[in-house]
Amino acid sequence: MNNISILGKDCCGCTACEQICPKNCISFKENNEGFMYPVVEQAVCVNCGACTKHCPVLNPLPTENVPTVYAAKYRDNQTTAKSTSGGIFIPIAKNTLANGGIVYGCAYDENLAARHIAVENENELFRLQGSKYVQSDLSGIYSRIKADLESDRYVLFSGTGCQVAGLRSFLGREYEKLTTVDIVCHGVPSPRLFARYIDYLGKKLGEPVKSYNFRSKKRHGWGLFYELEWDKKSKGGSGFDDPYYNAFLNCKTYREGCYSCRFANCNRQGDITLADFWGIEYINPKFYSKNGVSLVLVNTEKGKKLWISLDNCIDSADSTLEQAVKMNKNLSAPSSRPDCRNSIYEGFDGDFEEYVAKKLYVKPDIKRKIKAVVPVSLKGRIKHMLKK
Repeated sequence: MNNISILGKDCCGCTACEQICPKNCISFKENNEGFMYPVVEQAVCVNCGACTKHCPVLNPLPTENVPTVYAAKYRDNQTTAKSTSGGIFIPIAKNTLANGGIVYGCAYDENLAARHIAVENENELFRLQGSKYVQSDLSGIYSRIKADLESDRYVLFSGTGCQVAGLRSFLGREYEKLTTVDIVCHGVPSPRLFARYIDYLGKKLGEPVKSYNFRSKKRHGWGLFYELEWDKKSKGGSGFDDPYYNAFLNCKTYREGCYSCRFANCNRQGDITLADFWGIEYINPKFYSKNGVSLVLVNTEKGKKLWISLDNCIDSADSTLEQAVKMNKNLSAPSSRPDCRNSIYEGFDGDFEEYVAKKLYVKPDIKRKIKAVVPVSLKGRIKHMLKK
């Protein structure tokens, strides 16, 4: 069992070790930064090695896929408007539900904590839409999925590369009725940091925050815009102007293991990989949509069959892996660790207003604000003119 301990900060927090332990002697506890790490009850541990065998970091499963790459959009514009990019996850999820299956993905709970949940009807799929830039809680999810699969049900699981890898390692074998979708991930901030930030915002507003959308299209369309709602009121803007969001975009607050992520490459863990197709307006201007465009990597034969079945409800255009990697750096390498990461979490459990002012303060950037609201069509013309 001591082998789990040598992981240290490389642990991705997937909880596979906790859920596979036959003695239930592993639990996840918060460290001083608010990230969850495994703790072993040594008196109960029998050193069976199950945790090590099923750890996706210590014992990674091989992936040697050659992805087929697409730009894609779901034809249901109303649904896509509520999604992060092109809304492709929703038709994939509907496919699973149509077969009597269960969809697992990340949702906010009543306290705006990010947790993986199970959805069994289309009316609840909205809870899984949108990016949550914080590490989600996977407690008990892998065990539930295994029980569903053993009951011969179709299952769709969506998560980050390490979460999909954790599920595959936990299961230990392939299941015909399991489909996995991994998200191209930059890294994940601490759940406790996000909880404290939401509480801080509520105190500033004088009302509890009811929702925080990291990728709202309400005001400016597809981009890095947030929308904050409280007591029937709302405000939004560029993510670079929000202290928590800005820190995320600049890689300041990620879990330590994210900076050495084993899954930030093109050998994807999921049957299908989803991301934003940044730069589509330059690569394929006619395919650009203000409502968002998804980057899709179809990685396996199972993924190919699923992708073909979606032909009647999506629009797609062929692309290349080179184009995908160019605008999604985490398909080739983990996020870079900035020097400020050494101290970014110092003081966040104290006076949070002071912490925000000292650690997360965002200097106003007029140029970025102007750039954020300039229409993409005009940006293209400006870029073309500058090249002359």
